[in-house]
Amino acid sequence: MKKRVAGFLLGFMVMLCSVSSAFAATPYVSGRFALAMPSDSEITQRSYDAGYALLGAVGLDKGSYRVEAELGYRNNGVRNSPGEVSMTTCMGNGIIDIDLPLAPLKPFIIAGVGLANVEEDNGIGGKDDDMVFAWQIGAGTGFTVAPLVTVDVQYRYLALSDPELVAHKRYTIDTHNVMLGLRVGF
Repeated sequence: MKKRVAGFLLGFMVMLCSVSSAFAATPYVSGRFALAMPSDSEITQRSYDAGYALLGAVGLDKGSYRVEAELGYRNNGVRNSPGEVSMTTCMGNGIIDIDLPLAPLKPFIIAGVGLANVEEDNGIGGKDDDMVFAWQIGAGTGFTVAPLVTVDVQYRYLALSDPELVAHKRYTIDTHNVMLGLRVGF
């Protein structure tokens, strides 16, 4: 399953970033900082503390839409425990930019699929990790501060397949993320 998802993502990105498409698009890099707020686990009772997320992406801007490959890291504590849960995500995202004439803001919607490596450290020497399927949706708005430089604010919902962690227990993990980002084209 994981190999098929990774193959699909790679094929999707290769198709969208083909040579003819790349010549007609503006490449960019972006970075984001986020407040990551996971929902409580529904399968095995567990609550998470709010944490942080750091994300970076490279992509192509075609004007009305963008495609990007994104790498992210999220870290959250486990409530009433010395442990923590971290996630490393690799996502392929599609973004649709909505052009509003005469408005300085440019809203957008985003959807992505990929893989997440979820790692749990129970705080007393036990560690475990699991690679699972991930998907996300979100919306935001960008504000151009200079040619090819955009600051954006966005919300994303990230959902994962249920990872199997310490003591072979399954957990549900999904996060609500409020992000502040910077995108620079070149």
